[in-house]
Amino acid sequence: MPDLKSEMSKVLDAWEQDDQQTQEKQVQNTLPQIFKPTNNVSRETFNYIRDNPNKNSGEIRAELAKRGFNAGSVGSLITQYVKQGFAKRDDNGRYATIVPEYTPLKSTKKFRSEGKRTNKIVQIKSKSPSAGIAALKVDTTPKVKPSWDVDTVLDTMSIVQARTLYDALKKIFGG
Repeated sequence: MPDLKSEMSKVLDAWEQDDQQTQEKQVQNTLPQIFKPTNNVSRETFNYIRDNPNKNSGEIRAELAKRGFNAGSVGSLITQYVKQGFAKRDDNGRYATIVPEYTPLKSTKKFRSEGKRTNKIVQIKSKSPSAGIAALKVDTTPKVKPSWDVDTVLDTMSIVQARTLYDALKKIFGG
């Protein structure tokens, strides 16, 4: 009859071999690394502005272009950081970050829908066909400013416009 110590060591060795085989299978089942992970231009631009405050756009773009990033992309990102409140620009055109850590930029569509900035659609009137040389004639009649008096202004205003004017004047002059 074999002794208990040798039997236990055999069992423990078998368990360790099973654990090693299981770990090897798990490593083999993971997906291979397809690309080398690198920091993107957004993160690098933010980190550069954070680490080197008070540089202007040209200096930032030139330095990051040396690192292999597109200068146009860097300039665009700087503008987006300012618009979304991640960075600020002083009166001399120098940039500094406001937030301590990089966070991905908000979607432009979502950002505009929050009321921060809206673009208006403008209808373009079609041009009438040219009238040749007559179209080049310049109107030389002097422009006359309409006379301004209180009664004329009040007669042409609606009640809502008059109330709005009253409130604005009240703010200006107090009372």
